[in-house]
Amino acid sequence: MSVTHQAVLDAMDGIAMILDHDLRITRIGLPNWQKFLDDNPPQDAARRHSHASVLDRPVTQFIVGDNVRSTFAELFGSVLGGARPVVRIDYRCDAPTQRRDMRLTVSPISTDGEVRHLLYQSVMLSIQQRPAIPLFGAPVAHEEAEDIVTLCAICARVAWPIGAPSGTREWIEPTEYYRRDGAEVTLISHGFCENCFSRLEDEN
Repeated sequence: MSVTHQAVLDAMDGIAMILDHDLRITRIGLPNWQKFLDDNPPQDAARRHSHASVLDRPVTQFIVGDNVRSTFAELFGSVLGGARPVVRIDYRCDAPTQRRDMRLTVSPISTDGEVRHLLYQSVMLSIQQRPAIPLFGAPVAHEEAEDIVTLCAICARVAWPIGAPSGTREWIEPTEYYRRDGAEVTLISHGFCENCFSRLEDEN
C-alpha cells in the first residue's frame, strides 16, 4: 500500500503545507485547513481563502506587515539554501475571546539530495478563554499607514503610541491599550517588537 503526500499532510497536526523553491503553496493538509476556515471566519467574506484559492500563491502573500513579510521570507529562504537546518518560532495568534499560543516550524524536504521544498506546519500549543479583546477582531490592513494599530507578530503586544516612530514607541499588552484610552480599532497591521525581532535573528 502506497501513501501519498496528500495523505501524510491530511494526517498532520495543525496547518500543514508544502512550499516550493519560490515559497509557493503546492499542497495543504485539507481537514485542518477547513477547520481553520470554520473557526476563523473573516469579517469580510470576500477574504475567505478556500483551499483552491491559495494554491500556487506565495505563502508570503498571506503575511501582513512589510517587515514581517520580508523577515519571514528571508528565514524560509535560509532553510531552502541550507543556511539554517530549520526555523521554529513560538508566537501568539489570538482571537477576541481566546489567547492562542502557537508554534511554527519550517523544515527542509530533500529530493535526490537537494532541498527543493519546505514543510510548513503551524500547530496550537495552548488555548485559554478570556474576556473579549476587540483588538483581535479588527480587520487587517493590506497597506502601511501611520494611524494603523500595529501588533507584534510574535508576542501580540501593541506599539504605543499609535503612529510614533519605531525608536520612540513602547510595546504594551493589549489590555493596557484600552487602559490608556486606545481608540476603537478599525484596522490592524503587524510588525516586530525589539525583543521578538532579536530572538528571530538568533533563531536557528
